[in-house]
Amino acid sequence: MAVDQVAIDRLRLDEAFTKKILHRAFDECWTVKCDELLLVVDDDESKVSRFGTDNEDVEKGLLVFNEQRREIVLLSIDNQLLRGVQGGVADCALFDDKQFRFVEFKTNAEGRSQKAARNAIEKAGQQLKNTIRIFAEGEKTVNVDFENAVTLSCHVVLSRNFPATQSAIQDYQMAFATETGVYLNFDSETLWEKPEK
Repeated sequence: MAVDQVAIDRLRLDEAFTKKILHRAFDECWTVKCDELLLVVDDDESKVSRFGTDNEDVEKGLLVFNEQRREIVLLSIDNQLLRGVQGGVADCALFDDKQFRFVEFKTNAEGRSQKAARNAIEKAGQQLKNTIRIFAEGEKTVNVDFENAVTLSCHVVLSRNFPATQSAIQDYQMAFATETGVYLNFDSETLWEKPEK
């Protein structure tokens, strides 16, 4: 059995979300790749997250260095699996049989002030917290302890020109981790490794 199917079966995601009112069937919302370098983008046209192509602007996406060439599932959540959720949801999730990473893109967020940056970061954080809650509740219905079944983390991908200070980002990371117990990353690149868990 392929790693992607093991991950989906282990978390019983299909079953957990079949019981929810979905925009699309779970099976229509994910794709898998095992390339050494992956780009994940939030498509401006379709408004859904997907794996990027070689000719796309890496400045607007999350680069995933997958040196072990593990199978990584991209689950498109916002406007694909779920739509119109009050409080918003993460754009997508990347996962395998050991780790699960929610991703929220704020590459189109506008503003030149620290207040605008803080608002974008706080909105992304609220969407991620809401998504963690929705997934944990869904998984609970199928007797899966989501937050302990995988190594869970979150990413916010900001525009590289956005005026967020390192201090503001670190403060928010600490507050997010304290509230959720989940690490929040603001890097536009990530290394995909097999965790110990």
